Amino acid sequence: MKHAVRISLCASAMMAPWLLTTDAWGAQAETGPASMVDELVVTAQKRSETVQDIPAAITAVSGAVLQQRGVSQPEGLQFIVPSMQAGRLLGQTAITIRGVGLNQGSPGVAIHVDGVYQPRPSMGDLAQTDIARVEVLRGPQGTLYGRNANGGVVNFVTQDPTDRFEGYVLGSYASYDEGRLQGVLNVPVNERIRARLVLDSWRRDEGFVKNVLPGGQDVDRGRATSGRFKLAVDVTDDLALDLSATGLHSSGPTSYFTLSNKPSADAVAKNPYLATAIVPLQPRRISADDPIGADRSYAAAGAIITWKVAGLQVKSITGYQRLADQEQRDDDAINVNGLPVERWARSNTFTQEVNVAGSLGAVEVLVGAFYMRDTAYDKLHYNFPLGLSPLPAGSTLDFESFDYVTKSYAAFVDLTWHLTERAKLIGGLRYSEDRQSDVQRNFLTFGPAAPIDTCPLQRNEIQFHSTTPRVGAQYDVSDNSNLYATFSKGLKIGGFNPYDCNQVFKPEKVTSYEAGWKNKLLDGALLLNVGAFYYDYTDLQLNQVVGLVSKITNAAAARVVGAELESTWRPDPHWTLTGNLSLLKATYKDFVNLDTLTPALGAQDVSGNYLSNAPRVSANVGLTYDSEPIAFGGHVRTLLDVSYRSKIYFREFNTALDAQRAYVLLNASVIWFSADDKYQVRLFAQNLTNKNYIVRMSSSDGSVAKIGGSQR
Repeated sequence: MKHAVRISLCASAMMAPWLLTTDAWGAQAETGPASMVDELVVTAQKRSETVQDIPAAITAVSGAVLQQRGVSQPEGLQFIVPSMQAGRLLGQTAITIRGVGLNQGSPGVAIHVDGVYQPRPSMGDLAQTDIARVEVLRGPQGTLYGRNANGGVVNFVTQDPTDRFEGYVLGSYASYDEGRLQGVLNVPVNERIRARLVLDSWRRDEGFVKNVLPGGQDVDRGRATSGRFKLAVDVTDDLALDLSATGLHSSGPTSYFTLSNKPSADAVAKNPYLATAIVPLQPRRISADDPIGADRSYAAAGAIITWKVAGLQVKSITGYQRLADQEQRDDDAINVNGLPVERWARSNTFTQEVNVAGSLGAVEVLVGAFYMRDTAYDKLHYNFPLGLSPLPAGSTLDFESFDYVTKSYAAFVDLTWHLTERAKLIGGLRYSEDRQSDVQRNFLTFGPAAPIDTCPLQRNEIQFHSTTPRVGAQYDVSDNSNLYATFSKGLKIGGFNPYDCNQVFKPEKVTSYEAGWKNKLLDGALLLNVGAFYYDYTDLQLNQVVGLVSKITNAAAARVVGAELESTWRPDPHWTLTGNLSLLKATYKDFVNLDTLTPALGAQDVSGNYLSNAPRVSANVGLTYDSEPIAFGGHVRTLLDVSYRSKIYFREFNTALDAQRAYVLLNASVIWFSADDKYQVRLFAQNLTNKNYIVRMSSSDGSVAKIGGSQR
């Protein structure tokens, strides 16, 4: 069969030592005997500590593991991290953790790159080259991270310049005519200045999704080029300056929806031209006749100043980001030229955080302040060449938002009080204030000569205040085991409704109760962590159909109950077994909505139904085997990954059309390392059984559209 395997040939010269680490999920680590699992050191709570010492559910993965397991985009993390789901649309990744994420409004999982908040989902894709580690905190992180961290936080930490002259080149080629070339050069300028340059070029010329129309455009392909430059300066022994600059340009017909059913009889009755629609009704097949694609440019700059003075550490994190986005879509996804759509968006974001860490006797103290100013323009242009009931042929509709300005202010404190050598109390509080303003107009035309304002040009302003606490306790049962329990709150910011004349929707709020047990067993050969949690959600932000308009409302409350297990076992220097298991029950407590697939039934009470992207059972298992030195030199590493998901619903109505049945995915890699560890060759297969599965879904006017996951 064509596209049977994906082949990657990777060669490198003077490869950086971090890329050659052999630990299971290794981040920066304190290494022990060969059969011990390395201690992972992270900065997820704005201080250096091991994963095992943090009183929270956290997974840390090194750049080496990501590269060897073929994780090149954020959605690949879902097969390593417990309770995570992810999918892409037009090149943007939407992440859900424990059933909480991007339903509507802002993302519910906060993305940070080198300590800088990324307010838009597409910005997190920029950090996928030369990664030191990824840290994923599960659960509300309202105290240390603030806005839009209801579901958790994903921290991408890129590799810092080192004091060695070194570099590497990685080249790969895979099925679907997919190729990638990455290069890194690290230069120590002198004893106090170090520089690192990263370049990355990617393309996929054959689409995962085929267009059945003659000459039609295949989708889920594209090209991207990116670069990053980092400069580290030790100004003095106590003062360090880290500068960075990043740029990316991507283009092409990226991931898009395919239809799962033909237009309904009601839709055809209102719009007779739909009767001629060609609907393949097959995974990875479309019949779109309008262009689909996205052209995206991104630039960012950052500065981190770290000053150690009088027993304190003062850190300043400054970030600037600029994004320009242009999209073309075929929103009817069929061959009738019924709904071509264009979108133009641009944004500029400035962020500044200052935090101070120190100790007052037995109390560790972290205090800080945060500021963000985000300006954006967004225009969505719909064409109706054939009309769309009740609109006549030739109509157009524009949703246009000018000068959308968000200003966010926050102050926070986090305390850890060591009551005894084994017991400590944890407390924190964050006060946040968000101010938003914009000028919006929704403009409808009935044909070229009859404009009607559906929303007149108007300026709007809103302001939100919030306080998000965290309280907890941790007890070290022994030197290798600890228990913890926490109470915390999180907030996902509210905003203006872009499709409903700027009507306001409120912040989404969550209250969390969590307990866990972390263990290092068998003389350090086994890490075993378990946890349980309960969430109470109010003012859940969801799409609700009111009249002819689908808008964001605070229409629901929800309850999430779950348990997780995460482990790494290294019985000897050759074998490593990693695994995690998530049990989840995420349901609506109170929600009434109209199903656009069955509008004649009227509004339905979906209380008790499952939340979207929240499988009741999910599990990931990874097996790694490192061989003895082989006859012709070097050694071989073999990796096998198995992932399981139970049934997943993608809409609140929980019908058969809304569901993805349970499935299993299988990935495998074989890597040869040269004896001097300067070269490696990798053969890998993703989705080895070529399973069709769904990662996102949408519905409108009787049609169901779905996006599939990665193919073999």
